[in-house]
Parts: sequence; structure tokens; C-alpha cells
Amino acid sequence: MTNLNRNKLQTRAWLGVPLVGTLLILLFFALPTGAAEQSAVYDLLGLAAVGASLLGIWLHRASGWQPWLIMALGQLSFVIGDIIWTIYAALGEDPFPSLADAAYVLGYPLIALGLGVAIRRRVRGGDRAGLLDGAILATGAVVVWWTFILGPLVAATDPDPLTFAISIAYPIGDLLLIGLALGLVMTPGAKSASFRLLVAHLVVLLIGDLVFNLQSLDGTYVDGGLLDGVWLFAYVLFAMAAMHPTMAAIFEPRPIAVALLGPIRLALLGAAMLVGPALLAIGQAGGDSIVIVVAVATAVLSVLVLVRLAGMVGHLSRDIERRAVLEAQLSYQAFHDPLTGLANRRRFIDAVGAAIAAGTGAVVLFIDLDDFKHVNDEMGHDAGDALLTAMGHRILSVIRPADLGCRIGGDEFAVLLPETAALDQAQAVAQRLLEALAAPVEIEGRELVVPASIGVAAAALGEPLAVDELLRRADVAMYHAKAQGKNRLATHDPTIDVVPGSTPVATSPVPRHARTPRPAPSSS
Repeated sequence: MTNLNRNKLQTRAWLGVPLVGTLLILLFFALPTGAAEQSAVYDLLGLAAVGASLLGIWLHRASGWQPWLIMALGQLSFVIGDIIWTIYAALGEDPFPSLADAAYVLGYPLIALGLGVAIRRRVRGGDRAGLLDGAILATGAVVVWWTFILGPLVAATDPDPLTFAISIAYPIGDLLLIGLALGLVMTPGAKSASFRLLVAHLVVLLIGDLVFNLQSLDGTYVDGGLLDGVWLFAYVLFAMAAMHPTMAAIFEPRPIAVALLGPIRLALLGAAMLVGPALLAIGQAGGDSIVIVVAVATAVLSVLVLVRLAGMVGHLSRDIERRAVLEAQLSYQAFHDPLTGLANRRRFIDAVGAAIAAGTGAVVLFIDLDDFKHVNDEMGHDAGDALLTAMGHRILSVIRPADLGCRIGGDEFAVLLPETAALDQAQAVAQRLLEALAAPVEIEGRELVVPASIGVAAAALGEPLAVDELLRRADVAMYHAKAQGKNRLATHDPTIDVVPGSTPVATSPVPRHARTPRPAPSSS
């Protein structure tokens, strides 16, 4: 199947899920309540949702397909329970516990296992503080669930061991899903459309189960009523999550350096910490005053500790940000010239070495300002510094984005043209530099013309040339340009390894910016 055909199929399948789901839900409520046809539509929608989720795994080729498959098996277990219950109803039977209950109960650990695998994949190598937050919230949910659901259900359940076990298995399964759903929401990383649909499925499923547990305690549940529509909607949401194109990557690791306590997370954690004391105080209202005082004091202490922890985390995050800024500043200072902002000699040599080691070729332009010493002597260091800064800006304005401009020291500059830079291209860049540097520049109200001499040397593709040797060749070529009358460029070749009228320079491996010392400013 071509990518185009696959994309069309993915789009049609995704759009078809809510459409088919809505039609089946409307058909379900259009049929007589409790009728066999209504149960058949219910089972059909469940099977369609499971089939759609499996189709989504196949269509999107999800790398993290294991959690989806495990959760789909949990949904299938629910559907099997629905089908078994439909058979019981057709036979006029209403057993409890039954095989249908076994299938329903099995669905919860399967979905929980899928969520656990998903959480483990998302936090791999990343911030795990979200799991701790999820555990705190889940603990608060346990207290509420026990107080209003599980406790009363245990007290009202038949003491028969099997009946008791199946009865409390449902709310315990819901409690397990609550904890894992909170843990999933607290994991780091982007929350895509598929992620939000999956969370919505879990929320709707848990709402349906909560209402069912409350109705079971009151004896008000009606087969085929509105509550069944809630569970049908949960099936549709799961199918939509599995069919959405973003499902393929929602269970990939999402590393985050620091997990901050934002206002929403802080509020949720505070609410979870206050659940126990609040329920304790409510239960003792009008009763034991000591218990009420202890509950209120515990709540206050919990809030104070949470605020203190939030302050510590905020302070830590600010320290980390300041350290990152400082490290960036130090890194910049270590590899840049403070006067011109160009790369410094250290960074330039490292870059030349990297280009040669990569075997991609490199060309070096060595630039020396002609008669810069006279500017220092006549106008002083401040004027010389202003001139150097202006020349550095001109060099940056001429070279290309991939080139590296550098101030070697004194009045010496260099440019690295990396990655298979042809010699004729380098010469063209050098010629533009000559023209730019020779243009007049205004320094302290005076218009100065300070041209430059440029030496060009190249390391061919794959040539195992030492960095020192390449720089030496560029330096020799620059000397040759000066000897030919200045304000010109020269390209290195073996015939100019010795500058006319000077001693050999082959023993000087690096440029010598000390040859033009900066004397003290004159009084001119």
C-alpha cells in the first residue's frame, strides 16, 4: 500500500469512527429499553470499537503498539462480558456472580497493565516526578473512594466469599484505573489529540462505573438506560484515540530536565493532601472536638509543607536558569574575541582541525591590516580598537553564513571556508574582503583608509594536512601579498614558501600577531 493510499485510508477510518459510533448510540436508544435488539446493538458497537483500535494499530504502524494492544484486549474482555450477559438475558437468567462478571473484572487489570506499560515508556530517561504526583493524587482518590463507594459496598455485600470478591473487584478495578490514569496525565511531554481522547475515555469509563456503583447501592440501575449510553460513549472514545494519526507516538519517551510545580498541579496536590483531614473533620462534625482540631491542624501543616516545597522547587529552577545563562556566557567568552565579537584564535584552530579531520576540505584566509601600527602610534589605542571593531564588522558582512570569521590577535584576522570550499570561491570571497576593508572608515572624526593583505591556503578533500601547516601556508601567502605591494591577495603554492627578502618561515607553525606590537598612545 502506497503512503498516499494509506493516508487516505487513515483519514477515512478516523472520520468514520465518530460517525458510526454516533449512529449506533442513537439506534440503541431508539430501540425498546431492555429489548434483545438493543443488547445486540450494544454488543455490536463494542466489537466495532475493538476492531477499530486494532485497525488503528495496523494503519499507523505505532512503534509503541504494545500498550494499545493490551488495552484493546481489556476492551475486548468487556465486550465478551457484554455478549455473555446478552445470552443470559435471552435465556431469562440473571446470575451473580457469573461468567460475564469474570470477563468484566478481567478487563480492568488488562487496561491497567496497558496504562502501566505506557507510563513506563513515556518516562523512560525523563522526569519521574510526575509519577510521584500521580501517586499522591491517587492516594487522595483512595480515601474518597473508600469513604463513599468501597466502604459502604463492603458493608452491604453478601458475606459469601465469591460474591464478596466479585462485588468489591469492580470498585477496586476502578480505583486502579484512577491511579494509573492520574499517573499517565502527570507524565512529561506533549499531550496530543490521541492522548487527550484516551484520557477522556478513561474519565467517561470511570464516571459510568461510579454512577453504576452508586445505583447498585440504591438498587436504581436500569438495564438499557442512560448509563449504558455512557459506557457506549467510552467505547467510541477509545476507538477514536486508537484511530487518530497521533496515536503512533504518544507512548514515546518524553525527557524533561526539571518538573516544576505549576499552579494547577499545586492545587491538585494540595486538594489530595487535604482529603483525609477534611473527611475526618466532616465525619466528626458535632462530635469529638479533639479529632476535629487534629484534622484541621493536619490540613494546615500539609498546606504549609506543600507551599514550602513549591518555593524550594521554584528557587531551584531559578538557580538552574541562572547557571545555564552563566555557562552560556562563559562559553561565549571562551571562544570569542571580546573586542570584535568574532571567534577567537582557540575556536578558529579547533574549527580548522575539525574541518580537516572530517575530510571535507577547508580553505583559510589570513588577513593582516596594512600599516595598522601607524594608527595606534598616531591616534592611540582607543582609535585602534575602534578600527579593529569596524573591520571585524566588515568581515562579518562579507563572509557567508557557513564561513567562520576570527580575530587571531592584534591586527590579524582569519576566515575559515569549510566543507568542500573551492579555491576559486575562496578567492572571490577574499577579493570582496579586500574591497570592503579598503573602503574609508571614520574614526574619531577622521576618515581613514586602512587596506589589508590576504593570504589564501587550502586543504584538499581528504588531504591529511596538519592544522599548523595549513595556517603556516596561509601566513606565508599573506606575507607574499604584502611583499607584492600590499592591499592584495596571494594564494599559497610551493614556490612562495619563503617570503622574498626574508628568512624562511616554515618553522613558525602559527600566525605571529606579536610582530606588530602596540606601543603606548602618542599625544598627537
